[in-house]
This record gives sequence, C-alpha cells and structure tokens, in this order.
Amino acid sequence: MPVAPGQYWDLIERNQPPTKRRANHAKVRTGCTTCKNRRVKCDERKPFCARCEKSGYVCAGYENPNAKRGRDVPPPSTSGTSTRSAEAAALRPKTLQPRIINVMQQFPVDLVIPPSLTPNYLDDRDGPFFERFRSQIMMDISTWCGADYWKRILGEIMRDDCIRHAALALAAMLQAVERCSDPSSPLSGPLTQCREGRAALHYYMKAISLCRKGLQGGITNDTVRTNLTTTFFFAMIEILQGNISTVDQLMVNGAMLIRDATQAEGRATLIWDQQLIDIKTGFDKLTIMWGLCPFFHGQKEVYTMIRPDDQSHQIPGKDAPLLVIRGCWTRFQNDLGLFMMSVRCGKVVSPEHMETVMSQKSGFMAQLRQWMPLLDALLEREKYTSAFYPLSTIKASAMTATIFLSSFLDRSDVSYDLHLQSFLEIIQICQRFVPEKPPAHLKFTLDVDIFPIVSFTVTKCRDQKTRQLALRVFREMTYRQVFWNNQGMLKSLQALVDLEHKGRDKKGFIPPSSRYYFVGSEWDFERREMMASFVCVVSVATETGDMPTVRIPVSF
Repeated sequence: MPVAPGQYWDLIERNQPPTKRRANHAKVRTGCTTCKNRRVKCDERKPFCARCEKSGYVCAGYENPNAKRGRDVPPPSTSGTSTRSAEAAALRPKTLQPRIINVMQQFPVDLVIPPSLTPNYLDDRDGPFFERFRSQIMMDISTWCGADYWKRILGEIMRDDCIRHAALALAAMLQAVERCSDPSSPLSGPLTQCREGRAALHYYMKAISLCRKGLQGGITNDTVRTNLTTTFFFAMIEILQGNISTVDQLMVNGAMLIRDATQAEGRATLIWDQQLIDIKTGFDKLTIMWGLCPFFHGQKEVYTMIRPDDQSHQIPGKDAPLLVIRGCWTRFQNDLGLFMMSVRCGKVVSPEHMETVMSQKSGFMAQLRQWMPLLDALLEREKYTSAFYPLSTIKASAMTATIFLSSFLDRSDVSYDLHLQSFLEIIQICQRFVPEKPPAHLKFTLDVDIFPIVSFTVTKCRDQKTRQLALRVFREMTYRQVFWNNQGMLKSLQALVDLEHKGRDKKGFIPPSSRYYFVGSEWDFERREMMASFVCVVSVATETGDMPTVRIPVSF
C-alpha cells in the first residue's frame, strides 16, 4: 500500500542523525560505466579512468559512443575486457529500491508512533507537550483505569482535535507546575503567568470550544466518547491549579452526560459499544473513588446518578488475562463503592431499609470470599512478573472492602479494632508502591485505588504504630506526585490522628467519644491552607439537623 504524502515522515525515527547525501554533479555522458553507475564525474582517462583506481573500484571501461542512447551495447569481443566487465558488475553497488511497509498490519494502534516522534501537523510549540503526554501521562492514566480504551488513548488524540487539545493542555499545565510554581512559597503567582501556563490556557479554551461545538449535534457515540475523555483531562488540569470546586462541577457534568446518554438508549445514533463501556467504567471508578474521600464534595450528587450493574458480577478464572481480571474487578468495585457511599460517614440505616442493606452486604461479602483465594493464587503465580503490582492493588482493595463491610454498622467504630492484622497487611502491600528513589519530574502515578486504601487505614485503624506507618508510606509513596496535592491531604490526615490521640486512655484505647470521621475540607491553594472538618462518630444531630463539627486549620 503506497504511503500518502506527509504520512511517511510520521513513520520515521526523528532522533536518528540525517543521512549524508552526496553532492549532485552534472551528468557525464562519455565517462566510464562505473563512474556513471556511481553518479560521479569521470576523468575519462583511457583505457581505465584514474578515479576508479583511486577509489578502489574496478573500472568497467567505456561504452561505444556510436551506440544509440538507451540501447544495450554488445560487449567487446576481447576476452579480457569481457572478464573485467563481469567482475565490475558483481562489485557494483546495487540500486536501492523503495520499500513500502504497511505499518498498521505489523504493530498495534498505540505503537504506530515511534517513541520520539511528534506528528508533523503539530506546531513546534506543541511538540514538547505532546512528547510529555505520550511518554508519561498516557502511561499513568492507563495504570489507573486499566481498560483497553485508556491504554490506547494516543490513537484518540491523533484522531480527535478536542481530545488532543485537552491532552496538550494537561501536559502544559504539568510543566507549568514544575517550572513556574514554588510549593514552599505562599507568594507564588498563578500558573497561567508563565509560558507553559499560558499555553495550557490556550489549549484548554480551544478544547472547551470544540466540546461545545460537538454537543450541538446531539448525543452520539463520538460526542460521549470525546466529552467524557476531555472531562477526565479537565479535572486533572483543575486539580493541578487547586480548583477543587471546579473539579466537582466537571465530574457532575460528566455524570449528567452519562445519565442522559443512558436514558437515550433507544436512539439509533447511540450504541453502547465496548469502547463507551470502557470509558464509562473508568469515569465511574474515578468518580466513586473521589466520592469516598473527604476532599471532593460534589461527588455526593454524582453517585446517585450512577447506575449499579444489573448483571451478576463475573468471577474470572485464574488463567484469564490480566486485562479481563482487572475489568471484572473494576465493575465489582464500582458497585461496591456505590454501596459504601450510601452508608458511610455515620449515616444511620433506617429500620425499613435495613433488610435491603443486609442483603446487599451479604451479596458483596459472598463475592469477596470468591475473590480472595483467586487473588492469592494469582499473586503466588505472578510474583516475579509485572502483573504482581496491579494484582496487589486489587488484593489490598478487597481486604479494605471486607473490613468495611464487617464493621460499618457499628457506629462506635470499635469493631474496626478487631482487624488490626488486616490493616498491617494492607500497609505492607502499599509499601510495594513506594518508589526506590524520588522521580526526577512531577508525576501522576498515584493510583486511584491506593489513596483511598491508605486514607481508610489511617482513619479507621486506631493502633498508633500502624497509623504512623501508614502516614509514612503515604508520604513516601506520593513524593513529587501532584495529582492529589498530597501534602495538604497528608497533613489533614495527621490532624485527625492528633485529634483522636488526645482522647487515648492510659491503655492506648480510644473511646467512641474521642473517635472522629472526616466530613469535608475547604481549600485555599494560593495561600497553601485548608480547613479540615471532623465529626465525632457518636454525635447526634442538633435540632437544625447539623452535626457538631470540629474544624482544624492546616497549612501545607
């Protein structure tokens, strides 16, 4: 298949030095055959030219000047000349013929672009941002979501202008944080004041404009795919700037789009293919995991829009591919997360709903009992492979879910004290994700699964040594990883530990009256301040319905 003009340069490694080409010379009509084939100027010395002798070539002699151009000339009758011509033909360099390669048949879609290649239709300004997204951010996102769509997101960026501008905006904003922001200085200016920040704002506004234009044509597969993907990127851009309320609104808008698309199933223009299912699953996972932490408030509105999976959850076999195992777990985890959001944070289950809640709890526990031996067998088999780490994440998540389901109905939180050994094992698993050395650049590698696991251990395990170990693991695991602004969150978790420690008795036990849960936070990223809010686990609402709240200022 011939390569279209311009496409060829997208298939070449541009980091290779350019091939040196010989300078052009005027064509020689009367030179020797060897010089003609070499396309160099012949000195025409007879019977054999001096240029061939100096260059180490065997001169093939001269053609008959009386022969018509373009016709084969019979070889001379002398045997010496004939032998010399044959030897010259054997030593003569062969003419290179162009070779057409159908790259799409040899490589997967996400590997078509070589590691250091920037598409030729991008501006020079776009190149560094595209390379940063391709070499780092794309890999981080695929680690979170695991679905096939997110592993091949580079193909979407190449095809969709809106997604491409959103990806460039995210990469530019990350570089703006690295080069233009000083986390230790409260006087740091807005990120958009530096060159990278201005570029990020330009890409961001262009992506928003393209999203709006696309939605004018109604809800289709393309618009849902494009808008959910860009919303995912927009949320990370706003987190980098500390705009938590904007993140909340973006996720609410994305959930509303999913709801409208789900209700429009009867339309011929919308088909819930595997690609859209993968996008929705990844988006739901991010929404639910953020909703399970106290730093995002809008997710309380979002989770009511997410529909649980009506189908029974499939338990994969131990021989299933890792992608299938992670997909099955993510769907189960999303439904379990919706259940946790409906009953967590001191919510009292009314008697009329108790039967339904207990039935749901029993169903989740039964499936977790099937997952545990499967995960143990897979971890033993894959201990020396790259699959060990994602499987470890699933194991820690399953253990965390088991502890929660066993204890959430106890409003005093004392039941969590029975799971100290499980908390220790969870933290030991999380220690595997501590990098051996700090990364050279800011990264997005903090997994969406790991943060809720560690924060859950800090808030629910009242053993002082285990808590401090969990805080240390959180600090080391998230060093120079800005996606969650870990310094503010780490100090807010430390504030909760210090608050409860004040009520610890001489035996080290924390009574229910001194136990708290995290209910919210107010961020001021420009001043590097946050107001963390806590409520006692046995508090009773006032006449106005409010809960007595302890507010602690945190600087980071």
